[in-house]
Amino acid sequence: MPVIDMDVHTSFRNEEIQRDLLKHLDDPYKREIEYYLQPGTSSYDGMYPTDNYNRDLSGKLPTELMQVTEPKEDIDDVLSREFHVDYPIVNMLPELNMVRQTDKAVALNEAANKVLVERFLDGHDNFHGLASVVPHDPSAAAEEIDRFAKEDQICGVFLNSTGTKTPLGDEKYDPIYRAAEDNDLPVVFHGAAAPGLALDFPTLQHELQTYMANHALAHVYSQFLTLTSLFENGTPAKFPGVDFVFQEAGIAWLSLIFRLNREYKQRRSEVPLLEKTPEEYVRDQFYFATQPLDEPNDPVMMQQLVEMWGGDVLMFATDHPHFDIDNTEALLKYLGNFSEEDRNKVLYGNSAEVFDIDVS
Repeated sequence: MPVIDMDVHTSFRNEEIQRDLLKHLDDPYKREIEYYLQPGTSSYDGMYPTDNYNRDLSGKLPTELMQVTEPKEDIDDVLSREFHVDYPIVNMLPELNMVRQTDKAVALNEAANKVLVERFLDGHDNFHGLASVVPHDPSAAAEEIDRFAKEDQICGVFLNSTGTKTPLGDEKYDPIYRAAEDNDLPVVFHGAAAPGLALDFPTLQHELQTYMANHALAHVYSQFLTLTSLFENGTPAKFPGVDFVFQEAGIAWLSLIFRLNREYKQRRSEVPLLEKTPEEYVRDQFYFATQPLDEPNDPVMMQQLVEMWGGDVLMFATDHPHFDIDNTEALLKYLGNFSEEDRNKVLYGNSAEVFDIDVS
């Protein structure tokens, strides 16, 4: 049985990756990275926004279990050996939404996509990748989608759902969804508690004192806000050919969709583009990564959550190489009541269909 892992990260801020970016940048941004790669400085300072959380508990809990810079050694060998993954879907996770200068964000993002293709996809036929876009300039993002959709192993569009000033369902982002639909690519929203993103979005997080609180809230909050914004503006109705995928927020929050059902039934006049309940759209066009698996004290409750959504909307993901990584065994213990067909949908079938991956 094949396994597709639909959320694999590179170590974007690693010095090797940053030096690869230099090949695809012009001044002044090339000069910026060169400056921060000098001894005694760091690419975390100035180039990319940061925060002051004690993310790794003073070394007790590294946020990354390893640095991912080499496709075979750091992805293929590790995932196949330890997690039985056959087809990794890789994203650069560039975290550029908080970069203030539009031209800078667009340039860094395009460079990141080129590194994804050249360093991680070329020569690795079982690898697939998500082309990142930044929300600063939706027209430029649409052009980026058109450009990288031509790459055989690019299978989707990647958007950070944190750090945006305007929720991602707003009509100003329609060029992104139109380009995705025109190129038959799904749009993947990735939650994050990343530096800069964590402090800027949502603004209530400014007063949280610990990374424990931030990490518990950031992904789920941003993903539910994004989901709500998509429905508020009728995005799935406007772009029926687009599949929307949500990564790295788990599935416990999905019961909030029933709250959207209630609001829709009471206030349909406010969302005239929607022709059915949010839950119906979710079951038709939306998918959710299982990682991170939530941990109720009674594991039966987690099994009930998984069964409530069934095999049609869930996709297996590890989140390699991050500290809260999941493996197939952790997920399979909750799929005991699934049919073999539904179990296979979660482990590879849904991802194969949505991302157009041949697993034969």
